[in-house]
Amino acid sequence: MASDEQTETPLYDKFSAKTYLKSNYSVGADGIPDSHEDWLPWLLNNLKDTFAGGKLSGKRLLDVGTGPAIHNLISAARVFPNITCAEYCQENREEVEKWVRGEEDAFDWAPFIKYVCGLEGDSDWEARQVALRDAIKHVVFCDVREERPLGTFDGGPYDVVSSMFLLSTVGKDRADFDEILSKLGSLVKPGGTLVLVCDLEATHYTDGRVSYPLITLDAPYVRQAVRNCGFKDVQDDILFFRSTEGMNWDGTSYIYLTARKCAE
Repeated sequence: MASDEQTETPLYDKFSAKTYLKSNYSVGADGIPDSHEDWLPWLLNNLKDTFAGGKLSGKRLLDVGTGPAIHNLISAARVFPNITCAEYCQENREEVEKWVRGEEDAFDWAPFIKYVCGLEGDSDWEARQVALRDAIKHVVFCDVREERPLGTFDGGPYDVVSSMFLLSTVGKDRADFDEILSKLGSLVKPGGTLVLVCDLEATHYTDGRVSYPLITLDAPYVRQAVRNCGFKDVQDDILFFRSTEGMNWDGTSYIYLTARKCAE
């Protein structure tokens, strides 16, 4: 596994990957991931349908904005033996690498792997855990605001590029969103697939101390922006929240979207 040694700006000086994981990723006594109005089961079910449905082909997947978490790659490892995790924050990259190496103080993703394998009807979750660790070949620095988001790492184009909850957090407005989306789209090979998850109708989120602005998006805009970047067969699923009380953001819903890049 190759890792990029670049570091990020002071924005993440006080960020704690372990605190973030402990606060956001837990599993109930019933084995179901615990989250507000079951958004985590919703996400994992959509990923299962995408990657376990037999519709995708190829070997190489790029996940942009992985953070310190690998839950969104569990189903992908069933299909793709070569996964690159691209992440801005050094501490997040280190946390992923600890898990890949099986270090004692790494976050325990076993309950999530068991849950996803249960969704897929696969009883051998330990084999999936091994497969995922083997599949993560690279953990690299990424800054989607740069012309070359992956810097000197030249791994593209990819059969699949995925990005979860990233695009609305790193720009100032919809023009920035369009530009960043175009950069991600350029990393997908013709005929390849884009998997995107975005906040909808949100203006900000908070870590409990500081409030951070978000690009306010709606579903029609996201769909059209993806088409404008040269994608077709756009399909999506929207999770509407009945209440956001107790959440760290003020949106109304999440969108899970997949699209196929047009052939050149």
